[in-house]
Amino acid sequence: MFSRKFGVVVAVNVAMVVSPMLGGAALAQVAAVATAQSLQGVISSAARTAASQSGFQALSADAKTAAIVASVSNALSLSGASSEVIADALIQAVADGTISAGVALSVAAAVAPDMAAKIAAAPAVVAQLSKTGQSATVTASTNAAGGVSVLVGLAGPGGGGGGTTAAYDPCAGVIAAYCGT
Repeated sequence: MFSRKFGVVVAVNVAMVVSPMLGGAALAQVAAVATAQSLQGVISSAARTAASQSGFQALSADAKTAAIVASVSNALSLSGASSEVIADALIQAVADGTISAGVALSVAAAVAPDMAAKIAAAPAVVAQLSKTGQSATVTASTNAAGGVSVLVGLAGPGGGGGGTTAAYDPCAGVIAAYCGT
């Protein structure tokens, strides 16, 4: 334990001595803050990782959605980005055709619930749902401590009988490679 603390102290002291000589360049290499643009690779990679799992193509639409949502949610939660940046990144990913609107809404419910309404109202999300004949219902509530809970209901176009709806298709309207198009 002592050697670890000693090593950290030495590293900080060396950085403080070297920094003025390098014009501050040594301290400028602190981890970059996540942006909506920088998260596009995170979202795309996470979706591709889910799709590369054995048996993904044989899964039902609901199971594919769950796998993609879980992978993207996990990746974004590890990014350290704020809810606002995550929301902007998800909206951009829908606009770019990287993920479907329903996937974006489901991910928001998991990692940025306070931004789910913003994502649901985004023109790119509304347009993608409308274009594919799919729909999403977002219901949010807050508890006494101010925590937000979001429930996202996803439905595909009518299933053909008596007003029923088909399972939401995470690949409808999406050009991403993990969807096979």
